[in-house]
Amino acid sequence: IRISSIEPTTIPLELFNQMNSNPKLCRHLHIPLQSGTDEVLKGMSRKYSMKEFNDFITLGELTVPGLCIGTDVIVGFPGETDELFEQTYSYLEASPIDYFHVFSYSERKMARSKKFELQVSKDVITQRSKRLRELSKRKKKLFLEENLSKTELVLFEQKKNGSWIGNTDNYIKVSVESDANLKNKLSRIELKKLSSDIVLGHFV
Repeated sequence: IRISSIEPTTIPLELFNQMNSNPKLCRHLHIPLQSGTDEVLKGMSRKYSMKEFNDFITLGELTVPGLCIGTDVIVGFPGETDELFEQTYSYLEASPIDYFHVFSYSERKMARSKKFELQVSKDVITQRSKRLRELSKRKKKLFLEENLSKTELVLFEQKKNGSWIGNTDNYIKVSVESDANLKNKLSRIELKKLSSDIVLGHFV
């Protein structure tokens, strides 16, 4: 059971204990942040503060060994000044978040934000998005490197270019070579080597 794209205010703290005791519950959370500043979150009408979000994911990191945390970020929301963007960047850089999906703000026909002042130019949005995607790539690589030499259960899903591809419960993509049919099977795999965004593994 993998929990993805769920608002932080709807997740009970007991979930972390369940992750440690229930092997069916994946050590992975994808929780949309959208912005790392209270000012922009308020403009988006988000129902949580940065402190609430940070307290929650920090508790998760401390409680669940190997927990992978992902998030979504919207770049260029009206009113996002250079200073506010840098605050978001600094927070994401220092936080226990392991990767993030970056979305560029775009106006929707009926969106209330169309009427906001301080609209951000497309060029600035592009530059900021590039920086965040590069940061996410570095953080994901660090997370993968920290998990090398560990042995994990991998659920294999497909065979590609002669290798079986699957994921650990904490969202590490793993590749192994095997002539057996591993589709929808769980196998214990030692995580040996990083190759781009995939970890090469060996059967244990």
